[in-house]
Amino acid sequence: MFSGLKSQWRGWKLEIEGEIEEDAAAIGNERSQLRYIYSRLEGSAKTNITTFYELELRKVSPSPQALINRLDILYGERNRKDKAIQALHTIRQKEDEPFTAFYPRFEKEVANAEAESWEDSSKISYLRNALHPKLKAHLIGCSKSDLQTYVAFATKCEEISNQMELFGEWKNMSNNSQRRMDVRQQQVREAYPSPPRATVYREDMMEWEPTTAIKTNATRLGRNKNGYPSKRPEDQALIGKRAKWVEKSEIDKRWKEGRCLRCGRDGCRVERCPLAAAVPPVAKGTPVLRAKVTEAAVEEEQEEQEFQE
Repeated sequence: MFSGLKSQWRGWKLEIEGEIEEDAAAIGNERSQLRYIYSRLEGSAKTNITTFYELELRKVSPSPQALINRLDILYGERNRKDKAIQALHTIRQKEDEPFTAFYPRFEKEVANAEAESWEDSSKISYLRNALHPKLKAHLIGCSKSDLQTYVAFATKCEEISNQMELFGEWKNMSNNSQRRMDVRQQQVREAYPSPPRATVYREDMMEWEPTTAIKTNATRLGRNKNGYPSKRPEDQALIGKRAKWVEKSEIDKRWKEGRCLRCGRDGCRVERCPLAAAVPPVAKGTPVLRAKVTEAAVEEEQEEQEFQE
């Protein structure tokens, strides 16, 4: 079925022409073939061609090819050959795109430009110009016989690209999945930074600690550091408070149980937790007695001066 998408027109046209040619006897005369083509349309394609179909159907000798030609005017790509020739001048292999992924794009433009009959030297020139500099650099040491024909040149490019991919010169991993993994790791780090080496005793733990009022702002998910301005009744008592620092084992336990990493409650997540992010505890240093010694020294000097007077 053809619904009017231009990207599907060429394939559908070839398919319907093949069906009529192969099954003409089964479909029937030209009037039946015209009806058959119309029955394979739907959506806007059928709506836009209905008037033309009615006029053609009333003729003594209706032409199914006339209906196909009319559809080609509506949905065929005009100046396809000229556009493809222009594309051959501008198409480029992308950064970290293996040749096996780039070559089908290049061959599509060659086919659209009807360039299969061109001289090999012309096609090689276009392909060489489209290659990424990293791949072109590896072609310098190749013998001339390996690059003499267009097929040999493309085959050599594929061999070199495969070697480059094997040694990690083409990044073959999925950038989207890696980006999602990085975002998730960043969320966990921001929700609860890595605990310090100082020991945190169990009796000092609590789900939240009183603190000065914290201004909560609507933030993007994964950036909730000051507490989410929740409107839920069960969150109101925690707004303006900060989460208490807990040890890593507690965080792991909350993770496994599906609880909020920050407040430890069910039905809550870090991205929308009303508590502000926990602050790592600061180690208490040993008081320095330098100030007291200085003060004592001053008092002794004053007493000595009074005695002399």
